Amino acid sequence: MTASSDSQQQPSRLLHLGCGLMAPPEWLNVDGSFNAWLAQKPTLRKMMGTLRLAPRSQLEIAWPKNVKIADLRKRLPWPDHSFDAVFSSHLLEHLHRQEALDLLRESFRVLVPGGLCRMLVPDLRAIVLEYMDQGTVEGDVGAADDPARRMCRRLLMRSEAPPRSGMLYRAYSGLTAFHDHKWMYDGPSLVKLMSEAGFVECSERGFLQSDIPHIDKVESPGRVLNGLGVPVEGRKPR
Repeated sequence: MTASSDSQQQPSRLLHLGCGLMAPPEWLNVDGSFNAWLAQKPTLRKMMGTLRLAPRSQLEIAWPKNVKIADLRKRLPWPDHSFDAVFSSHLLEHLHRQEALDLLRESFRVLVPGGLCRMLVPDLRAIVLEYMDQGTVEGDVGAADDPARRMCRRLLMRSEAPPRSGMLYRAYSGLTAFHDHKWMYDGPSLVKLMSEAGFVECSERGFLQSDIPHIDKVESPGRVLNGLGVPVEGRKPR
């Protein structure tokens, strides 16, 4: 057996939480959304499509095969000191603040001493500056005819239209409510949250400015640059 093939069989020491469709092999990719779970249930997924219980656009998404399903609002299913680094992109804002703090504490637990945690969230400061006509945020939010409506769309608290009628379709909407934003952060507030979880040396970082290996495989410029996001990186004390 070659050294390269042996290394491919080693469990990843890099934990990618809320991976969505970005699941590079260098990372252990985890997602807790209902659609990620449903993608691994082809029979149920097909039935929901046939009965029109979910949007076809969601059911036709080709999810990667190497995604582990885990409810990120609960205890992470790994023992202490399992990983060298933890990363998430545009995940924490989908949790209530206390849930986000609990997840950061779980991330702290599964990291080795000295391990790195990098969290990337939409930048509340950039959104507010855009609303005040003091900056712009890249990315299409649809036809927003006034600054307040554009800001609400940036915040992604709730969709403008209620879910389609029908008990089962509303049940699907409830199961996918994770996609709504629950709490928003700017750089300083995320630094504070990570510090509360026990991380030290927490600071805002630039795009791909990190000591984590293979960060380029999971951090996308379309989630960071031009006001779209702010990364904060901290360390578990040695």
